[in-house]
Amino acid sequence: MDLRHLQTFQTVLREGSFLKAARSLGISQPTVTLHIQVLEAEAGLELFDRSGRRRVPTPAGELLAARGAAILDALGALGRSMDELRDGRGGLLRLGAIEPAASQRLMPLLGRLRRQRPALRVRLEVSGTGGVSRGVADAELDFGLCSAPPTELGLRFERLFSEEMALLMPRSHRLARVRPLRAAHLAGEPLLLTELGCAYRGAVDAELQKRGVQAQWALECGSTATLRAAVEQGMGIAVLPLAAAQPAPAGTMVRRLSDLEIALPVGLVSRPDAAPEPPALAAFTLAVRGALGDRPSRLS
Repeated sequence: MDLRHLQTFQTVLREGSFLKAARSLGISQPTVTLHIQVLEAEAGLELFDRSGRRRVPTPAGELLAARGAAILDALGALGRSMDELRDGRGGLLRLGAIEPAASQRLMPLLGRLRRQRPALRVRLEVSGTGGVSRGVADAELDFGLCSAPPTELGLRFERLFSEEMALLMPRSHRLARVRPLRAAHLAGEPLLLTELGCAYRGAVDAELQKRGVQAQWALECGSTATLRAAVEQGMGIAVLPLAAAQPAPAGTMVRRLSDLEIALPVGLVSRPDAAPEPPALAAFTLAVRGALGDRPSRLS
């Protein structure tokens, strides 16, 4: 079934005559007649009652009108979506990010982009570096914002900033009054840490071990919000990205180690063989680079 013929049929329905339909479409009346005749030949049924002056659909015409309108509406929506994708006003962004980069760094940029391009849809996967990197490698994500991916995935890593780690502790904790606070003070201290396999956890463990401090844990959790809540409940000291620790909840405080700075490089992860970015993705990638490049967290 030719879509042009279907459009002609719907126009005849709307205008009530072949002549008016021809004028509306900017084609000749014989062409309109031909389109309807072809449709009737394909259906094996008459689509219009030709006994009166106004073209009234037959039962077959009513069925084609109902189904045909849905088809034309869907094609119209598809055309509009393709136009929006081509000029960057719409489309789908598939992004992945670790916390707190997702909520505190990426989300303000996404909010701005959606205000500028309201037809745009965003799918954001929040996971650890391993999950984000695998999503990019499997072409399930357009890009990721995380720490350096596993080398075996063969991904490109473009460092943007360093996520500094800090201590969040209850103000009533015995170490809250220690000045200066050193890595050795954490020896044997039960800590609240992100889960094993997390890039943040790996950076913390590695830096403490370099100074002979074996990290002990009282709580492991992949949610930085949950670790903050645990500190509020007096469960101990959490080692968190500074962006997740600040502002400190009531009754807690943020501290850093005077002899140790733990920072995790975070950047864009992408596939070297990826297809050229569509306009919306290219614009957002540029915005991420401009807003997040070389802007590490700082303890206030």
